[in-house]
Amino acid sequence: MKWISLSGLLLIFVTTNAFSNSVEVAFLGYSNHYVDRDYNYNESHQLIGLSINNGFSIAHFVNSYHNKSTLIGWKFRMDDEIKIYDLSIHLGAVVGVVTGYEQDQIITYINEDISLYLIPQLIFTYPISDTIALSVVNGIVPDSKGIILMHHLQLSFDNLF
Repeated sequence: MKWISLSGLLLIFVTTNAFSNSVEVAFLGYSNHYVDRDYNYNESHQLIGLSINNGFSIAHFVNSYHNKSTLIGWKFRMDDEIKIYDLSIHLGAVVGVVTGYEQDQIITYINEDISLYLIPQLIFTYPISDTIALSVVNGIVPDSKGIILMHHLQLSFDNLF
């Protein structure tokens, strides 16, 4: 069912955005929790996500509290980057809404269905070809009891359409 929902949202977005020319696929997903260590946090998130034009983003994952979560948001990426040979390093952020959290689990809780999120990111990108790149995306999330470092891999496909 989640694949049908993800595919449906992607189809709606792609058909309404005739100018899309890049797709980013996020996968895996790991975290390190520097918060209350008395809880057995999930640190392997089974993340699968999609971004169009480095902007509109949707993802599904198992969150730190072992609940299924879906997020919908927008990615921002700074144009300035540091280049070390072929490796590019740049800053970004993701902002949006996420499901799957209870009030005592996230500081941006709104109600039993959604919470807000803002994740500043440090991104390392290496080109595989002229149109494909692999990135390691690292985010940091403040928590009322500490911080959470989040990481995932991302394949970017440019100039598709």
